[in-house]
Order: sequence, then structure tokens, then C-alpha cells
Amino acid sequence: MARIGRQVDHYSEVDIESIRADFSPDRQHRFTLMMEYSNNLMNNVRNRTVTVILKNPSAADQKRSDSTIRKVETYVWQHFTDAKFLNILNIFGFRATDAKEVNGKISEAGAEAVNGSENDRFFQEILQKSDYVICAWGGPSGIDGKAYASRISDVKSLIGNHYTGPVYQVCGTQLTKEPLHGLMWGYQYELKPFAL
Repeated sequence: MARIGRQVDHYSEVDIESIRADFSPDRQHRFTLMMEYSNNLMNNVRNRTVTVILKNPSAADQKRSDSTIRKVETYVWQHFTDAKFLNILNIFGFRATDAKEVNGKISEAGAEAVNGSENDRFFQEILQKSDYVICAWGGPSGIDGKAYASRISDVKSLIGNHYTGPVYQVCGTQLTKEPLHGLMWGYQYELKPFAL
């Protein structure tokens, strides 16, 4: 079992009762994390769905967040004033805090072991219901470059085949080869189109 990092509170505007996650039976893979922002008189016009695609899941679940998810929850709330629903997908479903552990699992058991048998099915379902997609998987961070590039190619195909809306990335002060990872987003960073 890979090391799972520290949990933190979900962002204050997230309705905790709405959060749903889909795990493998052994909880070594998380395929989705879905939530709604809270209702109040100030945001009752929010009705759109944002899907963010990260690298791999770590500690976040229905009750508690982690540093990356907390950053994403906050950024989406601030930058998508029509967003009511937030979905998190990951290019790899294997739960680990350190990407090197993902690479170790690839070496030990192959790419399917880190992707998870249900991951692509959830991609298809979630993408079809999304109004906006943000790609945020970052660089390989110790994951085998060939395996990483292959999975990104597969994910781009899934997006192209099951989603027709705008695709974004969050851009900081320096250019990155892959879309900036959600943990690295600054709240003032710009959303820009991402070409598949």
C-alpha cells in the first residue's frame, strides 16, 4: 500500500454532505471525487459543472480534503462564478502521495495497475456531463516518461471523444511542458485554453 498524505478540511464553500467518491473495493484506487458548492442567496445562479483532471489521487475523500484538492476547490470557486458542481478525475487512479510510488507500481505490476480497471469508464461518464474541463496533471515527477506520455495520450483521446466544451489549463509565471499541476496553482494565475 502506498503512503497516503495528510488530510485537511474541504474548502468552506463546499457542501460536505454532497461529496461522493468512487473507490476500488480495496481503496487503493480513487476514480472520482465529486462535490457541490453550498447554496445561498449569493450563489443561487451557479449551475455549471467543472471537471479537473489531475495526476493521481492521494488522501482526499468524502469527509476530508488534501492540499491539492483544497487548492482546486478554492480556485474553481473563485474563477468559475457559474460553477455549482466540481468533479475530480486523475490520469492514474492509484492513490499515493509521492509520484515515485506510482512509478514503483508501474514497474512492479504494469500501467493497468496504476490506472485502475474502472478509471476510463468514469472518465467517459463524467466528461459527458461537464461544461468545463481543466487539465492539471503536471509533469511526470519521477514516473517513467514513456508510460506517462502514453497515458496522457489516452486521456487526451478520452477528452476528445467524450467532451465538446472548452478545455483549459492554469498558467503561472513560467511555461511548463504539461499543464500546471493543481497543487501549484496560484489563486491569481490565469486560465488559458489547453490544446489537446
